[in-house]
Amino acid sequence: MTVEQICQIGKLELNDENTHIIQSYAQHIVPWLESDEFREKWASKPYPPLINPEKIDFDGANALHAWTLNIPFPKYYDFVVFGSHGVGITTAMNGFLYLCGAVGIGLNRKAKLNETDDNEKPSNKAAYIELLKGLIAIKTLKDNQKLKEVNHIFLRLNDFIADKDAKKIYSLIDASLALHIVRDPISNLKSLVNNPEIVKKMWYSDESYDIESFEKDMKEGRLSYGALRDIALDFTQDPAKLLKQIIHYAGGKEESKPKNTEKIKKISEEEMILRPKISSVDTWMVDSTQAFHDGVLFQLLSGSLKKCKLKQTSDFIGEKSYDCMCEICEFLGIKKPDESLAPVFSKRAANSVAFLPLTIYANAKTPLFSDEKGSFRDKDRLTSAKIELVTAMSPVASAGYDISKYFSDIDGFDVGQIRVVVTSNDDLIKLLEAGLMDKLKRYIAALVKAIDDEFNAHSKYRFDEKDILDYFKEHKKSRQIMSYIMNQHLLLLKSNKPEIIEGYGWYQKYLEIAKDDEPLDTTQDGVSVTNF
Repeated sequence: MTVEQICQIGKLELNDENTHIIQSYAQHIVPWLESDEFREKWASKPYPPLINPEKIDFDGANALHAWTLNIPFPKYYDFVVFGSHGVGITTAMNGFLYLCGAVGIGLNRKAKLNETDDNEKPSNKAAYIELLKGLIAIKTLKDNQKLKEVNHIFLRLNDFIADKDAKKIYSLIDASLALHIVRDPISNLKSLVNNPEIVKKMWYSDESYDIESFEKDMKEGRLSYGALRDIALDFTQDPAKLLKQIIHYAGGKEESKPKNTEKIKKISEEEMILRPKISSVDTWMVDSTQAFHDGVLFQLLSGSLKKCKLKQTSDFIGEKSYDCMCEICEFLGIKKPDESLAPVFSKRAANSVAFLPLTIYANAKTPLFSDEKGSFRDKDRLTSAKIELVTAMSPVASAGYDISKYFSDIDGFDVGQIRVVVTSNDDLIKLLEAGLMDKLKRYIAALVKAIDDEFNAHSKYRFDEKDILDYFKEHKKSRQIMSYIMNQHLLLLKSNKPEIIEGYGWYQKYLEIAKDDEPLDTTQDGVSVTNF
């Protein structure tokens, strides 16, 4: 059997990389493809595995090779949860399921093979490699009892990459047991428009970094000078000032503003990017990586979908949430939450939760809120205690030393929702240094207050569903695009649960507004909508 024939069976491009990988496994590939088991069980799959997946030891496996060989994700997960962003999968359901003993891991819409290459586009190939490594890592933690009270793993599928490998990656997922979360599209848009985004990375450089330390740390793989790194706080940074720099919103056309100018007031051009913009409706509704991709996800997963429970966002908000979670747990075959947790499920999330996780480097020698240059240098991270602020439902919360109770008397700090965690013995020892805990407490108090203040400052600029409909009334092209996208997004509901669409009050009002519009002409210049 030739390499070309193997590529044809696996639907692989014949190139140098694939040829090298196939040749490396030829002694396993050829007898497998010629076996009765392959012909009877696997040959009809959209992307048949080129090696028997049941004989693979994933510990130490090469994820790139697994992708090339069409190896399905190992069944280290029990079920999948899929839908769009803005429906509560990440913010609510992810946490609720954690309280029921299930931890989620998701496909990443930003996954790249080379994170430092600005010219590389995210790809499903990179997403597969990242997710496979993550699954192996989280299973190892679970098996070694590093994740306390975690009995189940699930895949969270609310990111989407529309590239040539989309069909392949979803064909490698077993979605035989699934939970699908849906929401009125107008309410969904409202949440997305109001959704604050936080800068995740910042450019760090340290002019005082001496060359000897630099070379030593680089050699040992600890630091890279002038690196783009995950953002982290230290005592010198004023949380109130920092939050104003790192919180932003999705953009939109400047000329498009709602009639209700009270929502905008007289905000300067520079400040506009730091406030929700009603014109970002146009940005969000065509962003298939995050939203309005339910129809295509349903189609891509349909090959393995067997049992699928459908829930609306409104089902697990407020007092109904506990009963809803009990029903979901029974369907998924996981332990129902203890009745004592009912108030936790119905409680509104603390303001701080939206801004987590955050990392703080605590150093006894670092002055609080100092503007003095060099007060905290890049290499000072090595001698600092690394503190993680996470949600109570994060796996990190149960994977380290939880010191949250020490901060429970801070105004606005809800120990039921926020955790302060130290993940290593070394960091715990550093933290116990004289006076450092008190200093950390003062800093976290300032941080929580700054988050509450910033959250309240932003809340008066938020839009509601009526504002979204008012925008559509004034923008016919936006309506045409929205209606075009909804044909795909609502595919599953139209064919299986039309009564849910009929119950979408805001969406029904949208349909009334758009009822006389002619269909979108996708051949026109200036029309850019993902064609699935």
